[in-house]
Amino acid sequence: MEIINIFLLSFIQGVTEFLPISSSAHLVLLSELSNFPDQKLGFDIALHTGSLLAILIYFKDEIKKIFVMTDDGRHYLKLMIFASIPLPIIGIIFIDYVSPYMRNIQPIAIMTIIFALALYFTDKNRKESKKIVNCSYSLMFFIGLMQALAIMPGVSRAGVVITAALLVGFTRKDSIRISFLLSIPAIFMASTYQTVQFLSADEVIIIKDYILGFLLSFVFSYLTIRLFISTINRVTFSPYIIYRIVLGTVLLII
Repeated sequence: MEIINIFLLSFIQGVTEFLPISSSAHLVLLSELSNFPDQKLGFDIALHTGSLLAILIYFKDEIKKIFVMTDDGRHYLKLMIFASIPLPIIGIIFIDYVSPYMRNIQPIAIMTIIFALALYFTDKNRKESKKIVNCSYSLMFFIGLMQALAIMPGVSRAGVVITAALLVGFTRKDSIRISFLLSIPAIFMASTYQTVQFLSADEVIIIKDYILGFLLSFVFSYLTIRLFISTINRVTFSPYIIYRIVLGTVLLII
């Protein structure tokens, strides 16, 4: 692959994986505006692994609490397990429908706009009454069901999880923390699925491209996480909501 291709794909992965702006919408826009070749499964795995490493390093304190099983760690672990149950089940059941009918520009654009508005109204009317330590199993499962909507391109996994968490009463920072914690099993499951496909495919392994993609994805992911968390109370979700609406409109026009 060309260096510019690796750089742009790594940038899109690192930034859109964790911001509520929809990675699939950006990949569609990129493919429409360029002649990028297929990056292959192995490269996708490298990008996801870079993002996964970034989230593990940034949230090392939370991960440590999980391993030593502190009270907070047990709550984080329960959240990650119960909220992650619906995603693979719904994905397996509906992926054959979503793939042929929803991976087109128009539905992706519509989902991008709809869920931008959902985030706006949910954030505007939020009532901060919940904490992760007293999150019930039913709320965990509800957030997980909402996360499963992200199998539809344009929804944004991060965006819909944040919206669901705000809806049930979490603060902005806790909603983002929940989104990041749930990204760990989500990215791991996606990478595992891709690895199984990769091992069954006759694909040429280009180590240099994979290593560079992994490193760039890690850097972009880590910087995005750090910037997002440190600025959210000052800038709110408004820039991301406006950006999504503009992006969805652009996709409808092209």
